[in-house]
Amino acid sequence: MSKQTTKLNAVENAQKTLHELEAKRDAVAAFSQNDERELEAVAFAAHTGDQKASAKLETLKDRALRRDLELKSIDAAIAVAKQNVEAAKADEVAAEQKRIAAEARLIIDRVDSLFASADKHLALALDALKAADGRIEELHARGFAFPTAIQVRTSALFALQTYFMALPKYWFNELSHGGLRFLAPHERRSFQQFWSQMATSIGREIAQRLGEVKQKDGENVAA
Repeated sequence: MSKQTTKLNAVENAQKTLHELEAKRDAVAAFSQNDERELEAVAFAAHTGDQKASAKLETLKDRALRRDLELKSIDAAIAVAKQNVEAAKADEVAAEQKRIAAEARLIIDRVDSLFASADKHLALALDALKAADGRIEELHARGFAFPTAIQVRTSALFALQTYFMALPKYWFNELSHGGLRFLAPHERRSFQQFWSQMATSIGREIAQRLGEVKQKDGENVAA
């Protein structure tokens, strides 16, 4: 089975290098502690004429000097590695902010087109409502009392409120301060729904005025 490898990002790579350097320093420090214990063990004999102990002491001293320099160099490398980690994190944050900014630009463009669409269709809707109201006035001018202006207005306001209920909640809450309320299910309607009921009643009155033939018990009779 082939071993799967995961590609590290810049931050992970920088952190990996830092951890490796820290592990290396810990290992060198551990060796230094061992040498110190050995140095303590041979120091007395080395300084009191034991040649073998003296040679061992010199070896330990040389090694201690090299390890001190190595620890200093590792510490310097660790300092740079920490800076690299912070720089990589800063680059990652900057890249994320650029990504977010690019997305925000697309969102702004989309909202712009949505509000433009809202303006267009609301204007069309308002024109249609004003035109419908004008046509109803034409019915009144021709002697049709139903529906009255109050009946149309009441139903139209219910229809408007029904649509307003679909607005974002905080928008609707602001409108509710001006008297707009959340309708009960039986109060909700569309413009076409309330008008179709009214149109049915008007249609019967029109049929009566025209003397149209209606069906009654399966037979044709004159109105």
